[in-house]
Amino acid sequence: MGYKSIGRRIQLAREEAGLSQEQLAAKIGCSQSTLSHYEQGKRRLYLAQLEKIAQVLQKPIDYFFQPVEEKSAAPHRSVAAPDDAEIQAVLDALQKLSPASRKLVVDFVLWMKEREEAQNG
Repeated sequence: MGYKSIGRRIQLAREEAGLSQEQLAAKIGCSQSTLSHYEQGKRRLYLAQLEKIAQVLQKPIDYFFQPVEEKSAAPHRSVAAPDDAEIQAVLDALQKLSPASRKLVVDFVLWMKEREEAQNG
């Protein structure tokens, strides 16, 4: 799940709540431009920021990690990845942690991702 997917879920939840980017940005303490970058997947979103967004939009944190279902003319089947159950188990465990612990886990995972990308070139 990439930043673009999470950003799209933020946008959908914001629109569902009837808020403009300016209104949501003011409620979470960032600029409209920053929120726009989150929604477009152009800016890294840390767990603390996502928790603020989730609270304002009254969504559980795992809402933002669910696939976006776009309306299309032709329905299509999605193929589940073999590690979906493992990812869901991690998300379930994350929800039970304190916000501080969740931030540590997310920061560690992002660090590992960057480390692997650097090693793989």
